[in-house]
Amino acid sequence: MGILKIKESKIKAAAISATAVYLALTVFFFLPFDIPHKITPCVSALFIASLWLCPWQISLALLFSALGDHFGSCGNFLAQMGFFALGHIWFIVYFISRYFKKVEPDRKLTGKAKGYLAMVIFCATVLLCVVFFRIVPLVPPGVLTIGVSIYAILICTMLVSAMLQRSSLFALGAILFVFSDFILAWNKFVEPVPYRHYLVLVPYFLAQWLLFIRATRYRIAPEMRLMRF
Repeated sequence: MGILKIKESKIKAAAISATAVYLALTVFFFLPFDIPHKITPCVSALFIASLWLCPWQISLALLFSALGDHFGSCGNFLAQMGFFALGHIWFIVYFISRYFKKVEPDRKLTGKAKGYLAMVIFCATVLLCVVFFRIVPLVPPGVLTIGVSIYAILICTMLVSAMLQRSSLFALGAILFVFSDFILAWNKFVEPVPYRHYLVLVPYFLAQWLLFIRATRYRIAPEMRLMRF
């Protein structure tokens, strides 16, 4: 499972410990202490835990996300977006690999499932249209415009691939990630969003944890399966 070995009996304790550390770091992040780069340790903690608990693709996704957080705290938006784009690529690689290994072999495509897939693709398409017709025209021309366009395609691809997993935790994690980035982009390029600090970061932190915890072998609770084939 993970890059580093861990006993099966230790997975639950490790997952709970990683969650506790992550929660403490995210709560500390919102406290009014002026500490440089205090967002960096948050997802970094999940990355370190993932080396034992998650597939290597998830580890890479979390690593690039943590680097994106760091460069974002430095005010380098282009580097931040670039590292998050790399993170989404590895989320996509994991989701596609998992789909063909664990979901596709047992799949019986029903009319209901086809409707669900059509709805997911339609929503992702609508989101891309909003980005390309409402946000991208307001982005300063040049490299940033190209970067925002590519990033939008990647995160929507990540969303669709996550929704194919028949996992409510993966689906919710991807939806929250998209929501967070949409608010961030709207605030940066269109108009200020009230409470943007919380509307961007609370869903983002929750999204990363959901994607992390679902990728481990530890099950916090029975989850609703999406797309019952």
